[in-house]
Parts: sequence; structure tokens; C-alpha cells
Amino acid sequence: MPELPSPIPQHRNQLRSSLTLKLVIIGILTGGLLILTIPLFVVINDREDRRDEVVEEISSKWGRDQTIYGPVLTVPYHHTIVNRSSNGRSSTTKKTQFLHFLPDNLEINATVVPEMKYRGIFETVVYKSVLKIRGSFGNLDWGLAQVEETEILKERASLCIGIPDVRGIREATSITFLGQKLEAKPGLPTQEVLSSGISGLINLKDDNGSMVFDIELHLDGSSSLAFSPLGKTTSIEMNSPWTAPSFDGAFLPLEKNIGTDGFSAFWKVLHLNRSIPHAWTGAAPSSGGGANWKNGQLFAGPANILGDFAFGVKFYMPNDVYQKTTRMAKYAILFLVFGFTSFFFTEILQKAQVHPIQYLLIGFAILVFYLLLLSLSEHFGFDRAYLVSTAAVVFLIGSYASAILSSQKLAISVSAVLSILYGYLYVILQLESYALLMGSLGLFGALTLAMFFTRKIDWYSLRLPSADSK
Repeated sequence: MPELPSPIPQHRNQLRSSLTLKLVIIGILTGGLLILTIPLFVVINDREDRRDEVVEEISSKWGRDQTIYGPVLTVPYHHTIVNRSSNGRSSTTKKTQFLHFLPDNLEINATVVPEMKYRGIFETVVYKSVLKIRGSFGNLDWGLAQVEETEILKERASLCIGIPDVRGIREATSITFLGQKLEAKPGLPTQEVLSSGISGLINLKDDNGSMVFDIELHLDGSSSLAFSPLGKTTSIEMNSPWTAPSFDGAFLPLEKNIGTDGFSAFWKVLHLNRSIPHAWTGAAPSSGGGANWKNGQLFAGPANILGDFAFGVKFYMPNDVYQKTTRMAKYAILFLVFGFTSFFFTEILQKAQVHPIQYLLIGFAILVFYLLLLSLSEHFGFDRAYLVSTAAVVFLIGSYASAILSSQKLAISVSAVLSILYGYLYVILQLESYALLMGSLGLFGALTLAMFFTRKIDWYSLRLPSADSK
């Protein structure tokens, strides 16, 4: 006669139906699964770093971020230095130094046409721009040099334009000064003020009045285009078909218009608004007092006071899948808690049984959502990837719930809870300014519902169903 299986010991049966033990196990599983999100963030960062490498590679060949500095009028002069030796003899040496003058009026009209560049599955925004720069210099104070005026080399003056990446110049640059065409030459007579750019040689020997200039520059770049307000009055107007501009820097536009056909913006900055001297000798004052200094320089260019007050536009990529996926991954604890809570209350209210291993598999399915979202977003965009990933994970967990709970109705309920959660968090992602408010209201609503449906449960007497209770 075959032996009958021995009954489950009473203490094991009590442990199996212990509500407290199940909550402890669920808490441990949740904590362990949250630790697994660390490699997830590492994967997201690795993909983002790879994207940045591709962007840098494209930018290095097309033209990097550009910031226009100038024009600056740079005039060399000879400074005599007397050297005295220990035996009383003296000798003199002449050292070439530079005077730097900023314009009285500076007007820039910028037309910027961005376009997308691709390398494999990665993309970045670059642009072509046409910059029309007009203005004038007033009377020049030669006394700043503190030398005889004959020592000032007015015939070797240069009109200098600072450009961080001169490889972005695609057409011949037209420079007109005092009605005369100047030849644009690569490089600068000195790097005391500007680190790179172009210049035109001019003769100021016979000119001491208002000096008008007119420059047309065709410049390619990527990601951002900015300007430094070097005039006593600086007026800048920018037009572009790009629909997602991010205005940044020391000054925001006085007027802006953003629509489906692009944007236009207008800035006006006075010399009283920035602590840049109008003329000086030697190197430009160092950084330390500008609006951009506290957070580091926002735009490309020299690390001095001219860069501190730069402002302009960053061509924002609204479909940054890595930023959005990172934000989603930060909500992993909510997905785990809501998912586990759905199954836990099913156990309580419907007298079902869910093993800790089954909780673990459900948690893995929730975490796989993020990898699906990341990998699909790189190919199909965030919105479609989110829809497909949500549908796949909800279907997987719903099917699994149907099998382990032996109830289609309960499986549909669990799937509905997850669908609402994924949908609500997608809405939160779109409402960046109100994300915290909407998230707080959502959590409050979920807590209210949980308290309402469990208000009549006697938690002291409640026990989970055991195997022999079926």
C-alpha cells in the first residue's frame, strides 16, 4: 500500500500564511530590485556617452558651438622699457603691446537654418547661419597707452572678430571699414583678448572720427549660437525655422516669438548692463563677475569677462531619449510598489496565492520595461517606444497574472492598474513644469483609493490563504 504524503507541519503552514512575513519578503524584494536599477543607469549613461562622442565627431567636422565676439579694434604700440644694471649702466628695449577698443554701436542680424545630421542611430543638430554685423567706433582714446602718440602703430591696426571654431566659415567674409573693403585674414594679431578668429588690417593714421564697419559672415556651427555684447549699445535680431529654441546666457531676449514655423528673438544690451570696459591695454579682465561665471561658461569662447556676458540660443533637441529614459527610471520604485501592491491586495481580497518567486519575476518584468524603452527609443523615437514597451510589459504581466491567479478578471484588473500607472507617468513626463505637482496628486489619489478599499479589513486577524485552505 503506497505511503500517503505527510501533512505540512503546523509551524510551516503558519509561516506561509503570515501577513507580516509576506510584507517583509516583498520589502526585501523591492529593495533588491531597486539595486538592480544601478546597472540600468550605467547602461543609459554609456549610451548617452556614445551619443555624445558621435555628436562631437560630427561637430568637429562641421563646426562646433559658436559665439561671436566683436569686432574689436586692436592697435599695437611700442612700450619702452629701461633696464638698469648693477654697474649703473642702463639699456632700453622696446616691447610691442596692444590697445583694444570696443564699438560704440553694434547691430547683428542673424539668420540661422538648423538641420539634422545622423551617424548610425545617433543624431545631432547643426546649423548654417548668415550674420550681418554693422556698427561704428567712436573717437579712440590714445592716451590709454601712456606713450607718445608716435609710438602707436596706427597703420598696423586690426579689426578682429572672435570665432571659437573658424572651420565653420564656409564662404568668403566681407568686411567693409570706413567705406573700404578689407581682406579677411586668418588668425589674430594677439590672443590677449580673443583666442581664435579672423582679422582685417586697417590704417588709422589719418582717421580719428566715427568709424563705420559692415561685415557679412557665413558661419556653420552646432548646438548653440551666441554673442557677446561688446557695444555700448548692442542690438541682436535672430530668425530661424527651428521650433525648439532654448534661450540662455547672461541676457534673455526682450522680444521673442516661437511658433510652428520657427522663432524670432530680439536682444538689446547697454554697456551699463555689463562690467566690460570700453577700452584697455593688454589682456582682457579675467572671469569672476559675470552672469555666467557661477555655473561656468555656458557658451564657447575665451575664458574672460567677454565670455561671462555671452548670451544666445541653444538648439534644444526635444526628443532626447536618454534624458527621458533616465527620468522614467527614477520612477522605478513607484512601478515596483504599485505592481507588487496590486498582487498583494489580490491575495488579501480575493484569497489568492502569489509566491515570492512570482513576485520576483514580476519585478524583473517591470525592470525590463526600461531596457525595452531605451533600445526601442534609439530606433523609433521615445513616444512609439513607450507605447510598444508599455503594451509588451502589461501584456506579459497580465498573462502571467491570469496563469498564477487562475482568474481572467483579476488579470484584467492588474493590467488595468499598470496601464493607468504607465499612462499617468507618461503624462507627467510631458508636463515638465508641473511634474512634481502631478506626481504628488497622483500619489495622494492612489493612497486615498488604497485606504478606501482596505478600510474595513481587520489586519490583526487577517491571514493569507495557505495551501490546505483550498
